[in-house]
Amino acid sequence: MSDLPDYQSRRLPEGTYTFTLTKEPEKRRKSGEAGEFITVLFTFKVTGNNETKRWHSESFIPWNENYGKLLKALGGKEREDGTIHLSDELDIVGSSFKADIIHAVDDNDPQKKWARLANIQIANSDEDEEEIPF
Repeated sequence: MSDLPDYQSRRLPEGTYTFTLTKEPEKRRKSGEAGEFITVLFTFKVTGNNETKRWHSESFIPWNENYGKLLKALGGKEREDGTIHLSDELDIVGSSFKADIIHAVDDNDPQKKWARLANIQIANSDEDEEEIPF
């Protein structure tokens, strides 16, 4: 038996936070029932209203709706085909945005819940040039 602390005691409480990307996203190759696919791991510094800093990492599959919202929040642009991409010249490390943390039930084990990003707020560059403060 491991002496590691329970993952549930370390997860972020539900609420609204400011997320700042701390390093380049990491692409990971996975295998599933439908074959191989890529997930993208993002690591964030998280600041709440009380200014306590914590950390949050989350993997996204490219076809997840929140993945597109996250890319937009980090400065991604929508192409004519509807896909969202980040420019290779864009340095996204240090980019910040606001979002909620919700506790989602694990698909394979209903006894577990995971902290997940939700309600990602995308800054509208046409109306609001103000950066989200960190």
